[in-house]
Amino acid sequence: MDRIERLDEMDTSLMSGWLSWLVLGLGVAGAAFLLVRRPRWWWLYVVPPVVLVSAVTGWLLGTVGGEKLFAQPLTGSDIFWIAIALAAIGLAVGQQVRSPWWRKIVAVVAAVLVLAAAGNQINKNYQEFPAVKDLFGPSGTDQSSLPPVTPQTTRPTTPSGPLTATWAPTGANIPADSKGKILPFTIPPTQSGFSARPGWVYLPPAYFADNREPLPVLILFHGQPGSPDDWITGDRVQTVMNDFAAQHNGIAPVVVIPDVLGSQLANPICADSSLGNVDTYLAKDLPAAIASQLDVDQDHRHWVVGGFSYGGTCALQMATNHPDVYPHFVNISGEKEPTLGSGDTARKTTVDAAFGGDEAKFVAINPADLMQKHSFPDSSGWFIWGQADPDTKLQQIRNDQLATTAGMNVQIWEVPETGHDWGTAASGLAHVMPWMATTMGLTG
Repeated sequence: MDRIERLDEMDTSLMSGWLSWLVLGLGVAGAAFLLVRRPRWWWLYVVPPVVLVSAVTGWLLGTVGGEKLFAQPLTGSDIFWIAIALAAIGLAVGQQVRSPWWRKIVAVVAAVLVLAAAGNQINKNYQEFPAVKDLFGPSGTDQSSLPPVTPQTTRPTTPSGPLTATWAPTGANIPADSKGKILPFTIPPTQSGFSARPGWVYLPPAYFADNREPLPVLILFHGQPGSPDDWITGDRVQTVMNDFAAQHNGIAPVVVIPDVLGSQLANPICADSSLGNVDTYLAKDLPAAIASQLDVDQDHRHWVVGGFSYGGTCALQMATNHPDVYPHFVNISGEKEPTLGSGDTARKTTVDAAFGGDEAKFVAINPADLMQKHSFPDSSGWFIWGQADPDTKLQQIRNDQLATTAGMNVQIWEVPETGHDWGTAASGLAHVMPWMATTMGLTG
């Protein structure tokens, strides 16, 4: 088997097709083996308590645990599959009693098959890992150093008009495959002191031209839980940007993907609070890092900030708290306000944890309150959600109403046949690409 065939197999979809059904089928077979035994004691003393404990534990993890870790309960489907996974573990343990050696071994294998099936069903709900290769982290990244910034004195004069109409990138360093590169990007927390993980930057083919022109910037925030890897896993950013570049002589935005959490499960609500100075990190440290490390357009009217879920809420926070830095935004599946809880007590929970009970401090950074108090005539953006995500739809429609009243030029889009998942994020990014290109000065 040659390298191309191996890569094709690694690119096999986990969302649909033969592998998805095979994993589910093996999981069902494994569950049947774990469940079915002839002895009466098995059905009286093992199966009922395992099923009951698994169901209760799954419900607690999905509701109480989900709200504590993710600020909202998990879906019913998630809870069901968590319970199935727990039951498989419990039954596999039970199979170690009064069983021949071969059954003990097969029980462990069967439990692993059930766990894989349950895990992939949950994965399908969020489209976190679209293909087998994505299970091993982002592919196609380049660990080399960033190209040096072109000194201002040697940069050619930028002509007026859309960049794609006035600039023809040339040079031997433009990638031969006409695709951009994903490189590590570190943001020194000089002013914020925020302990962030390394981020990523997408550099389009034209960035490597000998006659390089400063390119506009798109900044993307991931969700919670999450990491900067999420936007490049499954080639989400690469596909959209490379497709645009292929149609525009290698020209596309520079895309910066910073860490907005600090760790996978943290939730610092994208503000300066007792949970971390994320606002300062994103409004001060991040632009400074971009200016010093990347050869980009420093006119922030050509910058767009976007994000998915927590990241969408964070993008709106940046746009309303710092419209001079981030005048344009793309809010995909964001919430009505930053939160650490759900239900009627969500705001109190958030205010207590992040601001020591001082609600005035929360109001001062909350987009909904800011949009009711101030006008944003120079701001524009999008509110996007998945068709199968009704709760987010209500929140995004409310955000759109407030933004419109505040003078923003905003649009909405409902992604067909998606939910609160990365399919919505990828489709949303592709949908707004023409708008972003015009806003950024790339196209007319």
